[in-house]
Amino acid sequence: MNATATATARPDTYDMVLLHNAFRRHLRAMPGLVAAVAPEDAARARRLVDFLDELRTGLHHHHTGEDELLWPILLERAPADAAPILRMEEQHERITELTERAAREGAEFAVAADPSVRDRFAGTLSTLADIVDAHMADEERCVLPVVENVLTVPEWRALGERGREHMPKDRQLIFLGFVLQGAAAADRRKMLAEMPLLARVAWRLLGRRAFAEEYREIYRTEPDW
Repeated sequence: MNATATATARPDTYDMVLLHNAFRRHLRAMPGLVAAVAPEDAARARRLVDFLDELRTGLHHHHTGEDELLWPILLERAPADAAPILRMEEQHERITELTERAAREGAEFAVAADPSVRDRFAGTLSTLADIVDAHMADEERCVLPVVENVLTVPEWRALGERGREHMPKDRQLIFLGFVLQGAAAADRRKMLAEMPLLARVAWRLLGRRAFAEEYREIYRTEPDW
């Protein structure tokens, strides 16, 4: 590829959609998992709350990365598309409010798995899943095409690298599993092929097995791949 082509290369945003789909799948599952917790089964309640906390943290860093690295560039280079970008910022604020409420209710639920707290918590999680799903669909429809038109590949990669920097190294392969699980086989192959060789080897030898163990703990079934 010549220098001009490299300079004007645009990002493929499929990886963002895979990440979105992972958040959608697992947040959508949480209300049912929580609602099924038996009264006073605090150990099960704590395990699900721990999983939610990891989802919340991942979602927070994903949105903060967009707020800091993505929206300013898009507003500068694509001012005609300012309306959906500003809408994304407003949606992030609403999602933050809901995740903070879920965190408070989850901490209360984890103490003793009280049924009244459980039901309120499950309701909040259902609302959160709906809002996140609608937000991500809106972003994919209205914003990712703008990203593909105006961002460079290095700028797009910087967004992904920022997310990884905020994830503990001992959790990165596990989180990769939660992203890959439920994705189409072709998308899984594409994502793995773009990873460094050492990371691919670590996933095959260590990550996949560790992820499967955690998935069984949370979902009480085998990963569907």
